[in-house]
Amino acid sequence: MKTLRNLAIVLAVSCTSLFSADQALLRLIPADAAFVAGIHADQIRNSRFGQFLLDQMKSEGGNLEKFVAATGFDPRRDLTELVVASDDVQKKTKKGLVVARGRFDASRIQNFATSEGAQTTTYNGVTVFTGGGQSGWLAVLDGTTAVAGDADGVRGAIDRYRGAGPSALSAPVLNRISALSGQYDAWMVSSSLARLAGEIKDPQLGSAMGGNLMQSMESVSGGVRFGTNVEVMAEAVMRSEKDATAMVDVVKFLGGMLQLNSSQQGNRDPRAAELLSLLDKMELKATGTQFRMSLQVPEATIEQLVKPASRRKASPMI
Repeated sequence: MKTLRNLAIVLAVSCTSLFSADQALLRLIPADAAFVAGIHADQIRNSRFGQFLLDQMKSEGGNLEKFVAATGFDPRRDLTELVVASDDVQKKTKKGLVVARGRFDASRIQNFATSEGAQTTTYNGVTVFTGGGQSGWLAVLDGTTAVAGDADGVRGAIDRYRGAGPSALSAPVLNRISALSGQYDAWMVSSSLARLAGEIKDPQLGSAMGGNLMQSMESVSGGVRFGTNVEVMAEAVMRSEKDATAMVDVVKFLGGMLQLNSSQQGNRDPRAAELLSLLDKMELKATGTQFRMSLQVPEATIEQLVKPASRRKASPMI
């Protein structure tokens, strides 16, 4: 249902800070999650990029303001942290879960949802808003916790919330999340993305993808930290040291190919030129079986890339 989808989107509008992921939120994530990502919303609101995003949201106006007036929940002010998870992206039937920490007025949200046509049901003592049948579910577990996703995913989260036991995620995954979320504003860990990469077929890549190199990735993780320069990092654990070294060569090759194609096609878009110039500054490294890519992008450049086209034209940077 459109209403539930909009509610889920509102939960997902956020940004970040430098604190480890909330363990109580991680306990709601299912054990079989192949992709887990998170962002902190409380500190980035004070950053330049956070203020830029808030300005963009103000320009959108309308529907969000109506939602805030009806529910008392403003993601620009009330959202603290968000974690999303999904199962294997290669499965035909995909399942996902969004868990959020913030300030939620359950009664006002319920009044809004029902006024918009959402149905309500009760599961394990928690009121759930549904679009009927097995479509998307949304539940406010308490004044500071909300979950949204497919029916089975929300049921499982509610059960884990009621049980309040240890996280279902494995210790290695939790350790990796702790390290990333303590260092970066936004983070992700995945085994599914690594497997998906092996399914990518592009004839232009030619021999660079030979030997199923992408399929040799056992896991992928990454993070983004906002500041004057936006720091972007991605890592992949490969099956062997040889594969890690080869991945460095592949990424260098692909970067060179993109630059060559752009030059041959006479691309004069300054934004594209800026992105290509950043490829020269990208740091690539192989250490043992680990491949690592890192890049710093000026915050002002990120603003220009995400700014609506109508506003880019008026910018003195363009």
